[in-house]
Amino acid sequence: MKEKKEIIKSVVVLVVICLVVSGLLAVVNSFTAPVSAANADARAIAARQEVIPAASEFEAIEKELPDCIKSAYLAKSSSETLGYIFTVQGQGFGGTIEVMCAIDPDGRILSCKTMDVSSETSTLGGKTANPEYTEQYAGKDASLEGVNAVSHATITSTAYRGCVENAFAAFDLVKEAK
Repeated sequence: MKEKKEIIKSVVVLVVICLVVSGLLAVVNSFTAPVSAANADARAIAARQEVIPAASEFEAIEKELPDCIKSAYLAKSSSETLGYIFTVQGQGFGGTIEVMCAIDPDGRILSCKTMDVSSETSTLGGKTANPEYTEQYAGKDASLEGVNAVSHATITSTAYRGCVENAFAAFDLVKEAK
């Protein structure tokens, strides 16, 4: 009987500890969540500014786009449209990759930026984040003629290319609406 009371006492102590720790984590999260969200927004704005540096304003595109399109923006300077920015997710070898693609109003790539390939191996799939790979997309149209895969990382390279192709599909949808 005494042994059963000890077990119950131990369980109650553990439950109380878990409740206190959970409560403390919730309090800490309530303070850090807004800061984390603000930091994420600042990083996203900086990334958009990096792919179209001349833009002074980024207007969110509120059109229904495919699920792989995580965000879409119209980049402007004064009242001039400089291009469209699409953040696209795809499935690489090790997991999800995320690519930001800027397309000018005439349908040519201004710039591509790898946002996340953290699930890929740094020696192979991670090479899709290197400028040597991403810069080959600049100036290409939807045909992506002349874009080469990273040797021994064809799954991730194909996924990256698929992200860019999906950005062009979204571009076509956005341009149709105008």
